[in-house]
Amino acid sequence: MKKKLQSLQEIWQALHSGKNFFIAGHLNPDGDSLGCTLALKSLLERMGKKVYAYAAPTLGSDLQFLPGLKKIHLGKLPKKANFDTVILLECSDRKRGGDLEFILRQARTLINIDHHLISDTYGTVNYVDAQASSTAEIIFQLFEESSGEFLPTPDEATCLYTGVATDTGRFVHSNTTAEALRVASALVALGANIAQVNQEIYFTKPYIELKLQGLALEKMQLHFNNKYSEIILTRYDFEALGATPSQTQGIVSQPTMIPGVEVSALIKEEPDKISVNLRSRTNVDVSKIAQKFGGGGHARAAGFKVTDQPVEKVAEKLANVVANVVKKLA
Repeated sequence: MKKKLQSLQEIWQALHSGKNFFIAGHLNPDGDSLGCTLALKSLLERMGKKVYAYAAPTLGSDLQFLPGLKKIHLGKLPKKANFDTVILLECSDRKRGGDLEFILRQARTLINIDHHLISDTYGTVNYVDAQASSTAEIIFQLFEESSGEFLPTPDEATCLYTGVATDTGRFVHSNTTAEALRVASALVALGANIAQVNQEIYFTKPYIELKLQGLALEKMQLHFNNKYSEIILTRYDFEALGATPSQTQGIVSQPTMIPGVEVSALIKEEPDKISVNLRSRTNVDVSKIAQKFGGGGHARAAGFKVTDQPVEKVAEKLANVVANVVKKLA
């Protein structure tokens, strides 16, 4: 049975009550998770709080520009856990942030802020809004709870704008709501550097990443009357180019530009797991596909990980599930 959700005002009160904070987003942080971590760390420090902000070290090159990134502990957890308040951002369950249990157990208050439909209410304080475009949208609304006492600085606005922009696919996905656009507009008015966000995330790509994208598209296969696109990148593919799985941003969305493709999958063989990214065009809820493998996400963007099977087996099982979905489409 899920706990009842708290209001944004109750989240704001929890921020005021805490003194020593630990903040983390999910593993393989994206623009929303990392942008929110940075903006919230900055806000709490302006409120006079002590903050230890953590992020997994697997950052794509497109996020290295974010203001305040050098103050984040990348891949470095504290040796001792002495935090009265822990905040997990965009973590649908308490394990999605990584091996943090020794930190979570000792905190008096665990704040869970998320926008995923299947998010667990594992916190002592929970705010989950599945209608929000992004967690960044929620964090901006949290700023508004201060009644003007704390407005996002230009750097904080840039971080939050990055979250909204990336989670809406530059305002083209179905989660681009009126509220998402209102928040984005307000962040621009507050000084978000949208020119830098666009340049760094959408118009800059290292040579190796372009080579990897080319290889991925060359390996793309279409199945089920061209409704399903499958790309498999093995560890040998990454080794051959000197690339890493974190350098695959945007690849999974490319096949959805092909007329007729309804589901696109990028299946990556990593050292310790098989990770799968899913995208859909208009008619398939890929979060339901991901859930069958223990994952989750959104209707148009989801994913999952498997640790005990070879990449070929994962691809086969996924294809069987997708086949049952797309064959129902006209």
